[in-house]
Amino acid sequence: MSFFEELKRRNVFRVGIAYLVASWLLLQITDILVPILGLTETASKFVFLLLAIGLIPSLIFSWVFELTSEGLKKEVDIPGDPAISGHTAKKLDKITIGLLIAVVGMIMLDRFVFEPPASMEQVDPVPVGTAKVGPEPIDDGTKSLAVLPFVNLSDDQQNEYFSDGISEELINILVRIKGLRVPSRTSSFTFKGSDKKVSDIGRELQVDHVLEGSVRKAGDRIRVTAQLIDVRTDTHLWSEIYTRELDDIFAVQEEIAQAIVDALRVTLTGTDQQKLGVHSTNNVEAYNKYLLGRHLWNQRTPQSILAAIEPLREAVAIDPEFDQGWAALADAYLMIPEYELGSIQDNIPLAKEATEKALAINPDSARALTASGYHKALYEYDWAAANAAFERAIALEPDYATAHQWYGEILAPQGRVNDAIRQLELAVEADPLSAIARMVLGHTFMYAQRFEEAKKHLLAASELRPNTGTILGNLAFLAMYSGQYENARVYANEFALLFNLDAGMQMALIDAMEDPALIPEAVEILEKHWPLGVYNKPLRLALLGEYELAMDALEAGFEAGDSFAIQMNKIFVYDPLRENPRFQALLKKMNLLP
Repeated sequence: MSFFEELKRRNVFRVGIAYLVASWLLLQITDILVPILGLTETASKFVFLLLAIGLIPSLIFSWVFELTSEGLKKEVDIPGDPAISGHTAKKLDKITIGLLIAVVGMIMLDRFVFEPPASMEQVDPVPVGTAKVGPEPIDDGTKSLAVLPFVNLSDDQQNEYFSDGISEELINILVRIKGLRVPSRTSSFTFKGSDKKVSDIGRELQVDHVLEGSVRKAGDRIRVTAQLIDVRTDTHLWSEIYTRELDDIFAVQEEIAQAIVDALRVTLTGTDQQKLGVHSTNNVEAYNKYLLGRHLWNQRTPQSILAAIEPLREAVAIDPEFDQGWAALADAYLMIPEYELGSIQDNIPLAKEATEKALAINPDSARALTASGYHKALYEYDWAAANAAFERAIALEPDYATAHQWYGEILAPQGRVNDAIRQLELAVEADPLSAIARMVLGHTFMYAQRFEEAKKHLLAASELRPNTGTILGNLAFLAMYSGQYENARVYANEFALLFNLDAGMQMALIDAMEDPALIPEAVEILEKHWPLGVYNKPLRLALLGEYELAMDALEAGFEAGDSFAIQMNKIFVYDPLRENPRFQALLKKMNLLP
């Protein structure tokens, strides 16, 4: 008798199969109980390791012992009777079938009973915006949906970027569908960790429906729970649990989007249907790096923007055809000079390269077109191309708030102030709880000398994001322009405390504006300590009436490289310089002369 036949006679194969099925059952039970009991993912790994180690001893045991009607006996102590091995085989088959039934039962229980809903995850609430700073209710017959940040149920809190990324990508998929209004990421993520009722959140976001869920990622496995809620009735329209391999994440996103469309009875055109299945990459590793990079970029701190570069570069290195990854990398490089984290010379060529690669792969990428329009305006002064890029981006994604915001920012220097304000209002409509969009709208009103409207939006931005340097700085300038010097001092002092700066320099400017006798002292301080740039030294010198010194600073700043150089054409404080040939020469270099 061959060795293979002997293994078969001694039921070694049957024992192995029964062991594997039993192990599968135990792993299913462990997978369910770990989150319920609050255990770490280490517990699951420990159980798997024990089961893997136990396979070999179980096979050896089945070779040495035989299960008889009188119990276990050593193989050497019983004759090689086929009836005995057949009796054992039947028992093992029954055990295996029973275990398989139990596995199916556990899967069903896991699917319909044990999965913890997203709302069970308790997170300390964070301050959120209130309804009074939101837009007027939108009632144009369009169906509306907000995607709340999915809760991270993974043991590793560093997977937060993955659950956030799933939520953001669902927004990006759904926002492409005509007839469906979806607030941008910033507004939805305002409620991250909030304990507010879904119905209240829906009302603040001015939507009829809310999608919430959770993500648990363990190794190469994910479990995504999603549920769609009708805000008006506070009822669930649809819910589903997806337990898949990580490679299936794209299919899960598409299935959720399709289920939402079906539940809301949104009629899709053929083009819309195709958009649901469009993914910029099918490489999970590249996608994972991209989610981490976008997560860091969205935090919009100097440290996080710099940190975003590396994972985004890794994403496009893994998949060079990943147009969304290239567009995100362009956004990161564009922000570096604005946040004074690096030079224009070192970063803007890289932004341009990333944008061009994204558009070469996908000419209809709204994200890449937005980055291209911003770059062409701020650094190439190609206004026709910039405007065309923004118009195309907005046509492709009408609810993309960043496209509206950045377009508004470049329209005002072109002298199209009303158009700029309209684009910024659209940005606020698309992202009603975005402090940045509110601040830029208030800032634009301020330099259009519409101070009351500016105050309304800057205060709303401050309420949405308290203790933000750029907002406090704008409020300080608004108070100065309005002659409210005490208020200006309050905001300037808050700004200094926030960044641990000496408030004396800013106070010297305010004092000099209130008392012209103090102008020489303030000018001396400005000349020694303030940096160049349209919004820095030259603006303050112009406020004090020192126009020649302001002109000197504008020219020096332009030559050094100033990301905000084009904005000098919209700031009313520079109006006395407008006919100065030197000022005109700068405008000519930026193609901003009529």
